[in-house]
Amino acid sequence: MGSSHDPSAKALAGKWLPHLAGWGISLGCLVFIASQIEFPAVAEALVVFNWPYLAVAVVSLAFGYLFRIVRWYLMLRSAGALVTLQSCAVPFLGSIALNNVLPLRLGDLVRALVFPVAIGLSRVTATGSLLIERLVDLLTLLAVLGVGLAYSGKLDVPPWLPEVTMGLSVFGGLALLMVFLFSGLIASWLESRFASRATAISGRVALLVATLLRSVESMSRLRALLAVFGLSILVWLGEAGLFLSLLHGFGFDAGLSVAVIVMAIATLSTLVPSSPGYVGPFHLAAYAAITMLGGTPEQAAGFAVLSHLSLWVPTTLAGTLCMAIKPKIFKGLRAKAAVLN
Repeated sequence: MGSSHDPSAKALAGKWLPHLAGWGISLGCLVFIASQIEFPAVAEALVVFNWPYLAVAVVSLAFGYLFRIVRWYLMLRSAGALVTLQSCAVPFLGSIALNNVLPLRLGDLVRALVFPVAIGLSRVTATGSLLIERLVDLLTLLAVLGVGLAYSGKLDVPPWLPEVTMGLSVFGGLALLMVFLFSGLIASWLESRFASRATAISGRVALLVATLLRSVESMSRLRALLAVFGLSILVWLGEAGLFLSLLHGFGFDAGLSVAVIVMAIATLSTLVPSSPGYVGPFHLAAYAAITMLGGTPEQAAGFAVLSHLSLWVPTTLAGTLCMAIKPKIFKGLRAKAAVLN
């Protein structure tokens, strides 16, 4: 007879709890939005949307993703990886598609641990590049959100929100700067401290971290960092263009600064646990942003749905097509399975 303290039951519960929590958050967000709107009015808001703006939005999104791929390529090259721009495109877009359909951003894990084998890239270098990419993007979004909220008079927000956002971006920027400045020193200390214990688990972990920090160090040289931050501006300008196009399609008299704020709020919401595809938190964040802009609940709901689909559908289709054309990208997964068998 099973016991409530059965270790296997606890392990199973621990495995499924994050997924159930994500689905619960998604459902809660959608239920809240549904309680605020009249569905016929949402359909009407979508009908009157100026649809040519959707094509402009998708082109702007493609522009942003082109520079995302270029940015990843330059980071890998600065770490000494012998990759081409074309070879980087498939794993990058494939990981985005997997992030869109799998829970807990598993696409990032696949890009770091599975796809590198197929393009001759070390997993440590791939992981380091992913770490820098995510940190830079997070700080960029926090910074533009803080500045936008502080100087845009079109959104009705609590007065403390811009200050908190700017504080987080400054603190995060300083922390990231410390990582960049001292990654080499920390790596040297770990190598000297644990070299004699390379066969122990603690030693292997410490030396792996040291290798990761060496990779980060090579990608955080001044020239490489300037290129990463410059390309990051182009990345987010492309994505802001999508939101700007959709705002104009719904009839809002909004400039780029407002589009950047809406983009930052919606994008940062994807950090919240949710069902696959960021359903729920993204919609609620976009809904709240348009409401703060003065839109009706129905306009806000229509914008939330259309902006999510505009981001999700093209990137999922592009990534799926890339993986279908280049199935060898999963070579690392098959190799790992062969070892385990």
